[in-house]
Amino acid sequence: MEVLLCNPSNLDYGAVTIPLPIPDTEYERCIRMLEEIEIGDVTAHDCYLDQIHDAPPVLSILEGTRINIDELDFLARSLERLDETELAEFQAMAHLKEYRDVQDLINLSFNTGTHTVITGFSDLESVGKRHYLTTHGGGVPVEEMDQVNGIGVALGLIASGEGKVTPYGVLYGSDWPMEPVYSGYAFPPYWDQEYLMEFTLASPQHGDVYLLLPTPESRLERLLFRSGVSTPDSRRIKDWDSALPDTVLEHMNVTLESLEELNRLCAAVADLDEHDLKLLEAAVQYANPRSAGQIRSLAENLDLFEFFPGVNSAEDYGRYLIQESGHYDYDDNLEPYYDYTLCGDDQMVSETGGYVNGGYVVYQGAQELAELMQQKPEKQTQELQMAGF
Repeated sequence: MEVLLCNPSNLDYGAVTIPLPIPDTEYERCIRMLEEIEIGDVTAHDCYLDQIHDAPPVLSILEGTRINIDELDFLARSLERLDETELAEFQAMAHLKEYRDVQDLINLSFNTGTHTVITGFSDLESVGKRHYLTTHGGGVPVEEMDQVNGIGVALGLIASGEGKVTPYGVLYGSDWPMEPVYSGYAFPPYWDQEYLMEFTLASPQHGDVYLLLPTPESRLERLLFRSGVSTPDSRRIKDWDSALPDTVLEHMNVTLESLEELNRLCAAVADLDEHDLKLLEAAVQYANPRSAGQIRSLAENLDLFEFFPGVNSAEDYGRYLIQESGHYDYDDNLEPYYDYTLCGDDQMVSETGGYVNGGYVVYQGAQELAELMQQKPEKQTQELQMAGF
């Protein structure tokens, strides 16, 4: 979906169209567009929602209200995980409760599966079995479900007369309490894609703060600010988990690293395929970095490295060069005359490389490896230049 947002205090500034959920690649651009018309504050509800398109119909109730862009973005992300039945339940409840606050809608999106909504009467068997699962907490053995008379359960539900008619279906169980998972500050954890690192921080003001990395740098900055942990001194890591290779984790102390630098590292690693991950592990073992920033520099410069799996000696390397590299015309008939060790030794003397677990790695960069690992992120370098450094 997409929304048309205005500055309610200065309509002459025009309107900005924002796609929702905001793609990671578009996040910083979208925030800049909002800032240009002087809206898009981290916590304030300063965006006037003029129009909403291609959204679940119930969200049209938000038109004409003031919203916070990050809250609305999170709601859109949360709604993406709902299936057709859950979305019907969400819309029916939102309509019935007349929710016009995004905070309520976020909480509602995390409380689907607690009610039953009938959107059609052609498959009462499925309706009844789904209601049985809902009322029994979902953990029903397959054998027990096979014995459930879905049609009978559905007819009993309809006969109870407790259904509330909405434009999105007949809703049952509308008086059940909703568990609040979002208080208006730190967003609840939500895995809408594969992440490389997960953190739980303790906020003195707002309880637990959940972070999933990588995320756009400006989004991370805004999440930390709205959660009350914008400065390093205010952050206390309660728990963390990672999908980064063990070799990478062994070369840094996660709890002593800045979240910003860990995020940059995750962003650099996120798009690496299996081959490049193996190459990164080899480069890390060879270069022996001691921080997330140094590992990030290696990940961003993998084109300067070459890894030869299974090469554990000069002889192995020479055999690879002569038989597989394509640099030589190998002839089986001349096999007894090849001196693989001499060939490997000569090549190693002329290049910068070394043995690591599982093979041999070569660094082909023009600058010293230590200098390469001290490179700053592009954004940070630009900020320093703008400040006159």
